[in-house]
This record gives sequence, C-alpha cells and structure tokens, in this order.
Amino acid sequence: MSTSVELQDPFHYMPVWLILAVGLIVICIFLQVFFRLRFRGKLYGNRELRVKKARPETLALKKRRYLRELDRIDSAVYAGRITVRDAYQRMSVVIRLFVYEATKIRVQDCTLSEIRALNMPALTQLVAEYYEPEFAEYTMANIKQSIFKTRRVIETWY
Repeated sequence: MSTSVELQDPFHYMPVWLILAVGLIVICIFLQVFFRLRFRGKLYGNRELRVKKARPETLALKKRRYLRELDRIDSAVYAGRITVRDAYQRMSVVIRLFVYEATKIRVQDCTLSEIRALNMPALTQLVAEYYEPEFAEYTMANIKQSIFKTRRVIETWY
C-alpha cells in the first residue's frame, strides 16, 4: 500500500530557530560571566564594616542589662525551667545582641564563618562553643563554664 504523504528529513526544516536558540544561550552565558566579573562583591556586600563604639556610660548600662539576662538564664537552668539546649540558644542571642548594641555590627544575623571573618576572637570562640550544645539533642557541655565565659566577654568588652 502506498501513501501520498512523504516525510522529510529534520534538517530540511529551517535552521533559523536552532541558530536563534543557541545564540540566545551564548548571549545569556556571556552576560552572566560579564556581570559577575564586573560587579563582583558589590551587589551583596564585602562592604567595610565600621565599628561604632558606644560611649562608656552607655556601654556600662548595656553590660549590666545583658549580665542580668545571663543571671536569668543561669537561674532558669538550675531551677529546671529550661533545658541546657535552650540555655545555649538564649546565651547565643544574648551575646550577639550585646555585640550588636556595642558595635552596631549585625552579628545576630551572621553564621560562625561570617563572625570569624569579622576578626572578633572572643565572640568567635563563644559562638563556636555554643554550636554543638545549641543544635544537638543531647550534650555534655558545661553550662556553668559557658555562662562564666560569656559573662567574662561582656564584662571585658572595650
């Protein structure tokens, strides 16, 4: 049985669409590379952080406020009202907010690697110490020692 329809090879169709698609992909890749190289680091940050020191009397008030908060955490842990994990999470918030209020650097939004890049060794050490007990279900961390270290950092902040 013969048919009246004859099929054509795919290459007999107009290659314009294929050429346009490939050209568009090449242009997109070129623009992506160009803008990444041109605006590297300018869109999302890498801005120089300026530490704004608080006045001594203001800093003293902030120190007292956050030391009282540490006392609340300490008493809540030993009274059994909160778990050790909750205490570490609250201490992380306390130290980050204290540093933010003392320097105006938004460390409460930073990860450990970002804090490490800020060159604040005392804060980096505390946050690194908090990570395991803060996220682990069970921990053997010494909460009393961590509260003492946090208290020391707040008391000796410049």
